[in-house]
Amino acid sequence: MKNSFLLMASVITLAVSSHAQSIDSAGLQPHALTDPIVISASRVPQPRSAGSVVVDVISRQQIEQSGASNVVEFLDSVPGLSVNRLYGRLGIDASVDVGYMGEAGSQNVLILVDGQRVNSLDSSGIRFAQVPMSSIERIEIRKAGGGALYGERAQGGVINIITRADATKEVSLALGSFGYRKVDGYLGFKTDDFNGGLSLMSAHSDGHRQHSDSRQESAQFRISHTSALGKVSVIARGLEETANLPGSLTPDEYSADPKKASSSYAPHTHRTGNSLGIKYDRAIGTDDLLTVDVLQQTSKDESYGTYYSSWNGMQFANYSASTITNKRISVNPEYRMKLGLGQLVFGGEFSSADANTDLGKQVHRSSESAYVQAMRPMGYGITLDGGARTHRVHSDFQKSTTQAQTGSSDQKNSVSAGLKAQLSEATSVRVGALTGFRFANADELYFFDRNTFAMLEINPNLHPMTTREYFLQAEQKYSHGKVEAHYRNIKAQDEIGYQEICGSVGVTLASCNANLYDTTRSIFSLASEWSVTSRLSVKASVDFINAKIATGSNAGNRLPMTPKEVVRITAEQRFQDFSVMASSHYRGNMIQASDQSFSNPLIPSRNLIDLGAKTQLNKTISMSAWIRNLTNKNYYDYASGNGIYPADVRGFYLNIKASL
Repeated sequence: MKNSFLLMASVITLAVSSHAQSIDSAGLQPHALTDPIVISASRVPQPRSAGSVVVDVISRQQIEQSGASNVVEFLDSVPGLSVNRLYGRLGIDASVDVGYMGEAGSQNVLILVDGQRVNSLDSSGIRFAQVPMSSIERIEIRKAGGGALYGERAQGGVINIITRADATKEVSLALGSFGYRKVDGYLGFKTDDFNGGLSLMSAHSDGHRQHSDSRQESAQFRISHTSALGKVSVIARGLEETANLPGSLTPDEYSADPKKASSSYAPHTHRTGNSLGIKYDRAIGTDDLLTVDVLQQTSKDESYGTYYSSWNGMQFANYSASTITNKRISVNPEYRMKLGLGQLVFGGEFSSADANTDLGKQVHRSSESAYVQAMRPMGYGITLDGGARTHRVHSDFQKSTTQAQTGSSDQKNSVSAGLKAQLSEATSVRVGALTGFRFANADELYFFDRNTFAMLEINPNLHPMTTREYFLQAEQKYSHGKVEAHYRNIKAQDEIGYQEICGSVGVTLASCNANLYDTTRSIFSLASEWSVTSRLSVKASVDFINAKIATGSNAGNRLPMTPKEVVRITAEQRFQDFSVMASSHYRGNMIQASDQSFSNPLIPSRNLIDLGAKTQLNKTISMSAWIRNLTNKNYYDYASGNGIYPADVRGFYLNIKASL
């Protein structure tokens, strides 16, 4: 508690001292006054500066300038986020964590594409490759829980990927180490009544480890029509991903050769997915808007491989194959109206989802929620907003196609309140409190065979996870940049996680997902960007994380998969015809996944350095080149009792983009 007050006091001190500085806003540089429109702060399009929560906005230009090969690689450079890539730079089985939620971070961050939820009913990770990089207009990252706004899985935050519909035509080609190659193109069009675009992406990598080649192909088509009756938008998206997964290594195997594949289990996966969304917008009068958003999405994950085990000095081989199919259809009607000087939004989200395996195990979940959000400027630079949501789910389970269904229902509520105070044209403060929740995923509801992970029966003792958060943020702009301080305190109850020993089902030893414990997280972030000279700019950030288990036999221990500190520094030097960029990304050590008792070695800290250069060859062609992991450091960002997942070594990458 003492640390919490100290952190909050430092933020307040920053705001007050900055307010006392009497900075003339006319001296601010254009980049410091940029105020993009965002929707992830309150479900209402508004300038970023007006929102009561912190929303980072990343433009398409920023993504391209970073040289990132995919969305996951770029998100790894964003302050306040943590990314674990198990299998290379294509982002196969990568997880993204907002708010340092730890091992289950990817289950506690909500991923939206154009405001539509894309998280699966089960615990499978987000396939970020389903959105071609060329189709992205911007990415909004809400660095606060979003339970009242968006419902479950938003305790850590929300990532909203907004796709483009301009008339640009462009294609990019990328080549790199380990057989990496990628083609990504966008063809936009626009008439008086129609606008839209087609994006196509194909990427391949041989991988730096044995048995780690992978391929990704995705497409998106978007078209909008505007008439006197309103605006209708249709978005279709498809993905195919094939990968050999090299698996984990024992510590001895990693020390001997981090590039080798697992000697126990290295499967092959084939994943497909598609979605079709229709959105209707109709202006009511001069100030109100009715929106109806419908989305149908399907995904299929297939995994094949041979599992090797030993007993009495003999090795046994067992073939393993599994398939899980996810389907969801959702409808989201929403009405936005002007209310005096403010705005009021109310709506509902209704969905029906299924997760089925090839072994006959099935989960069906229906979900209904209603929400309201209000925002009002109060004068004197103060804006208030608040919201509430009630969310009910009903799940039906079937252990096999020959057995009867069992069912369960849960209901949770969430509220939020926030205040934004503009102390001067250059100084602002945000403060708020909110709650959130997460229902168990489809594959978390079962007991598992401890050895084969085959689903056995429903775990009736698993409850929803809930969170309470308060935050405080101060931002100061000055003549050559800005500085931000951001504090988050998150308390979670009934945190859901993997538990190896869960008794037995019949004669079979079982593992399960359970409500492991309550947890606390205090996160203090400092971020700054400034123009050192007219040609040299620098961005720097540091996150201090204090994440602990609060209850149970391991109370007081650090939470697995959360570092204590993360530091990022990026510098760009611009010359007449080209620019040179350098970045450093330090992550402190972490406790291994599922090691609540701290019985295994720590995941070591590491610092990665990237070096790049970019140039505009002519009016239509640009080029950039990057060296990733310049010092060729051997490291890993994920490990558990099952083994270590080595990360990529040094690689060279070339990107060429042509505007047609």
